[in-house]
Amino acid sequence: MKIFKILLAAALFACSLWAVSENEIKQEVTKRTDEAIKVLKDANLDNAAKSKALFAIFDPLFDFKQMAKISLGKRYNSLSASEQKQFDEAFEQKLKSSYIDKLLSYTNQEINIKDASKPQPNRYWLNSELISEGKPYEFVYKFYDAKERGWLIYDLDIIGVSIIQTYRSQFADLLDNTDFATLIAKLNQTTLPNQGDK
Repeated sequence: MKIFKILLAAALFACSLWAVSENEIKQEVTKRTDEAIKVLKDANLDNAAKSKALFAIFDPLFDFKQMAKISLGKRYNSLSASEQKQFDEAFEQKLKSSYIDKLLSYTNQEINIKDASKPQPNRYWLNSELISEGKPYEFVYKFYDAKERGWLIYDLDIIGVSIIQTYRSQFADLLDNTDFATLIAKLNQTTLPNQGDK
């Protein structure tokens, strides 16, 4: 589980400040990975400042709303608009809170952006790896064509395991035995480092 979270943290390095076209994905991911690593190595920044800088780098490339929707499956459409908004926000915070500590504990692991594939015309999978203690661990950024917003990440595969499908299974099990309010309460149990004013 530890290496799983480290790999997700590595994946979150790869980010953009603007929408990218299909032809720009690999170059942009590589560039933003390098920028994120520089932030993590900056001894002049405390954890709150690093967190704020990292989120500024990667947030625009991730479609957190789409990720939230997929993670809840068919149940998402049965929610009211206000409930959907509440879930979207809680899910995004949960995803970030779960892995920011792993980002901040980065210790010079090597990250390589590799080749890509297109399983569907509107899907683009960028294969990558993290080298930890000499051993490679594969992960895949899964992009989809969000039209005017460019190509955005909707899922991450870490050593063959889908992050979003894992959440989907957990949420389904929980909602089979409890209610939406309990799910939101559980999602809100973790908090992000104080990032100050945005």
